Amino acid sequence: MNSFNRRQFLSASAASTVAATLPTPALAQESMRRRAIPKTGEELPVCGLGSSPVFMELPEGGKEVPMSVVQTMLEMGGKVIDNPSILRGRIPVLGSLLEEMDVLDETFLSAKITVTGKQEGIEHLEILQRSMRKNPADLLMVNLLMDMDNHWPTLKDWKDAGRTRYIGITHTTDQVEEEQTLKLIEAGELDIMQVNYSMLQPDAANRVLPAAMANGVAVITTRPFVNGAYFGTVAGHELPDWAAEFDCTSWAQFSLKYILSHPAVTCALSETRNPRYALDNMSSGFGRLPDEAMRQRMFEHFHSLG
Repeated sequence: MNSFNRRQFLSASAASTVAATLPTPALAQESMRRRAIPKTGEELPVCGLGSSPVFMELPEGGKEVPMSVVQTMLEMGGKVIDNPSILRGRIPVLGSLLEEMDVLDETFLSAKITVTGKQEGIEHLEILQRSMRKNPADLLMVNLLMDMDNHWPTLKDWKDAGRTRYIGITHTTDQVEEEQTLKLIEAGELDIMQVNYSMLQPDAANRVLPAAMANGVAVITTRPFVNGAYFGTVAGHELPDWAAEFDCTSWAQFSLKYILSHPAVTCALSETRNPRYALDNMSSGFGRLPDEAMRQRMFEHFHSLG
């Protein structure tokens, strides 16, 4: 994997200047784009925050860093945050931070079951819900279709009991996993699904995204920069002049606007521990989006950079 990270990229490119001056006057005059969850019509802002490690345990500097990232998202009109998974017994701190900031009701939180076993899954959900400080939860998912025979009935029971508003799954691009996902989508089982989708990981657009759109399943995308590999590709290259045609002012927005221009995508999440990066990412939800011809041009241009 390319080790060139975003910090190195922004410090060496014109994007650092852009990010430091956002939002522009044009962006300040409008609200972030919103899209509806098909099953209910509830609208979500199209840009949110992924499950950054900064929400798992407090970094050096304490609460200021994660709180600043959340505040930036909220001020830009964002709402959706993916709660980190419980890892080796460590409990995410996101819910307590949001509660302390008194913004819990302004957010839409998702969380995932990442264990096997029916009772283990129930206990996992109980811990997640307590940590998120939300009852009902906004969105609970089975991670990577793990132990669906046990977990999916549990999630349906929780939804029926009013303990969560939406249920779903997370999906990568594994072929076997894709077949399972398509069956769930077509059976009308899912409210929302989370999937990796970007110019570096475009496979979901082949079958999964069209199926979700046809069957009324909301789509939340993750990994727009694929752990920094995206910035390794564009490093040393100027943003093309024609990016201005869809109000794009940075390479980060180039990726996110490509993702958001797919009609199946409800919300695109991006991970960061830097408020300046969050500001740049959230700006993707403003202004024009590329049409289909421009999407193809973007894809070809990106892959020509090699």
